[in-house]
Amino acid sequence: MNQNYRKKILDLIHTDFITMSGGKNNLKVTVILMTLLFGSLGFFFSPLMGLYMPLGFSGFFVPMLFQNEVKYHSEKMFAILPINRKDLVRSRFIMSIVLYLVCALLFYLLMLISLKLKPYYFMFGEDAEHMDIIKMLAKASKGSMTELGIFNLLYFGAFSFGSTFVSGNLRKYFKDSTVFDTAISGGFRKTSKKDLHYAVIAFVLILFIILSVTDIFPLRAVLHPVGQLLLQLASVANGFLLGAVLITVAVFSAIYKYVCTILEYDEKEL
Repeated sequence: MNQNYRKKILDLIHTDFITMSGGKNNLKVTVILMTLLFGSLGFFFSPLMGLYMPLGFSGFFVPMLFQNEVKYHSEKMFAILPINRKDLVRSRFIMSIVLYLVCALLFYLLMLISLKLKPYYFMFGEDAEHMDIIKMLAKASKGSMTELGIFNLLYFGAFSFGSTFVSGNLRKYFKDSTVFDTAISGGFRKTSKKDLHYAVIAFVLILFIILSVTDIFPLRAVLHPVGQLLLQLASVANGFLLGAVLITVAVFSAIYKYVCTILEYDEKEL
């Protein structure tokens, strides 16, 4: 990547930041408030509360970044600029994923400090033993994993899921930005057949889990070998190997969605 091309990508990213900052961005305020809320809960109660940041906020990032563009229907502006469509896709993938990973990394470091200092022990005394789920999981592993290993594995998994979700939302946005109209406007839309299908699938899964927990379906016996296999994989290198696998899957998933987005957006009529 030569210097001129790098400057072009950075200019596109800067343009998106200007567009995002203009006007009233309700989603940005929501993300800031939720960051403060779950940052406080994660630091003073349990680092596991911080998992909501990489998991939950991944759904807000793409609508937040491009809220004003959708709101004011300015997607076609880039069609008249002397840029290739793949350059726009590339700049937005770089901006969205890097920004998400930076925010998630900052949250990870905050929760890591909480894990080391354990401020909830000072606040709740002996009762904090019942809140320290990470410590209980480490004891349950019978020495195969430390608290830090379990903590890292959980956050690696959350980062993997979150970054995959961000790249998937970017692909959806380039394909049809109107899919985010409801999230941006905060309103309601008419239920579609696709929504009903998802509702039925969710209901069946919940029913299946309930029947499995009550031993009507012997699911636990069937999944026990799978659970043991995952536990063995998680215990290797104190969870680092499984975490590396999760991150690798997320990287290849993002690359796949990036390539698909370039191909789909190049054929789209603006």
